[in-house]
Amino acid sequence: MAPVSHSIRRALLARLMGPLVLIMIVGGACAYGLAQYFSQAVLDQWLYDSAISLANRVKWEKGRASVDLPEGAREILEWDVVDRIFYEVLSERGERLIGNAALPPPPARPNTDTPVYYQGRVNDALVRILAVGVQGPGSSSVLVKVAETRLKRNALASQVLWISVALSVMLAGVSAAVIWYGIGSGMASMGKAVRDVRSVHAAAPLSPIPINDSLPREMFPLVQEINDLIENLSAAHRLNQRFVADAAHQLRTPLASLRVQLELALREHDAVRHQTAINDAVHALTRMGHTLHQLLTLAKADRNDSGFVPQAPVDIDLIAREEVERRIDDALAAGVDLGYAGAGEPVWIRGQAELLREAVSNLLDNALRYGAAGRHVTVGVSAESPEIYVEDNGPGIPESEREKVRERFYRIPGTVGDGCGLGLSIVEEIVRRHAASLVLEHRGAGTGLRARFIFGAGVGKVEPAPA
Repeated sequence: MAPVSHSIRRALLARLMGPLVLIMIVGGACAYGLAQYFSQAVLDQWLYDSAISLANRVKWEKGRASVDLPEGAREILEWDVVDRIFYEVLSERGERLIGNAALPPPPARPNTDTPVYYQGRVNDALVRILAVGVQGPGSSSVLVKVAETRLKRNALASQVLWISVALSVMLAGVSAAVIWYGIGSGMASMGKAVRDVRSVHAAAPLSPIPINDSLPREMFPLVQEINDLIENLSAAHRLNQRFVADAAHQLRTPLASLRVQLELALREHDAVRHQTAINDAVHALTRMGHTLHQLLTLAKADRNDSGFVPQAPVDIDLIAREEVERRIDDALAAGVDLGYAGAGEPVWIRGQAELLREAVSNLLDNALRYGAAGRHVTVGVSAESPEIYVEDNGPGIPESEREKVRERFYRIPGTVGDGCGLGLSIVEEIVRRHAASLVLEHRGAGTGLRARFIFGAGVGKVEPAPA
């Protein structure tokens, strides 16, 4: 089943439209509130004008108030196409001087300068009321109240609301189109960058993607991750090529020798010479197997070139003892006195047991190969550093050659034996994988060689994992 495609363009549009729609809703609500406020102010001003006009018709005679409101003026005051207009003028004692409805009293005592606006009901209809006080001669006063129903106000509020909603929807649609176009334009630059990368890699595969001004800044982390992947792939490719080249180079001579010995054995009728040719062929096969083993070990050590090996508690004292026991017969056959100087207790470090065992085996193999008969070889473990060391009293390695012997396939000129120059390079690679160090130095008074595998602080002594 094909994976569901995910559109960055749609995702960006969805994330941008959410806040934008929210802003438009808030803006529409604010516009609606402002429109309602100003419409309320305009209609309230009309109520105030009507109340003042009615207050101006109040006459005072001998301290008593009356309202001189002709019929024509009354019709003008009450006339409205949409709403119904109510009014009432009360004397100081609460007597109605004029009016067409009983209006609710105001919540506070008003005067001419500070009118009181409030809500009320007249004949079950919700009305907006304005009350204003008119001061007469002496302490006499009258209360003028004018009210209107809320039909115009509600209709105006609904009209403003729908206009705001329509404008918001229209603006949201226009904004979505602009955002969609803008995101598309931005994505076009990414498409151009992809095409540039494709053209570069068509000419030079596994080359890193150049990071320059033509590349969008937001793509830098992704491109960097891709470059890291390309570098890892290139490193793996180089390692494979190097392994194939090394294997071809090192196996060419043993295979040619094996072929010659086998052809000689086929042609030889003398039993002694025939057996000699077979023995030489077996020796060539043994040498080839040893070389293959070293090449595979080197490839395994090279496999994780970007970091250290997986770490686990390892007892290096046990590894050293087991390697001495495994090679004791080889040492006796070569006339070498092989000994062990251990810590007397487990020495735990963090590392990979298989690679550490291979490192000790290669150091011990070199000491046995080049130590000569009658010499001494010692494998020791120190718990202080901690470290593993292999020392012998053979010819040693000159100081000028101690860096060169760490290189692959390098042998000191004039060295006897049939080695291929991979032993110390394997140890060097394993040492690097364990963040340790390989020290080659004179043994004792300057004779022989001591090879020390010293572990760093990052992989120091640890307690074993519980069983």
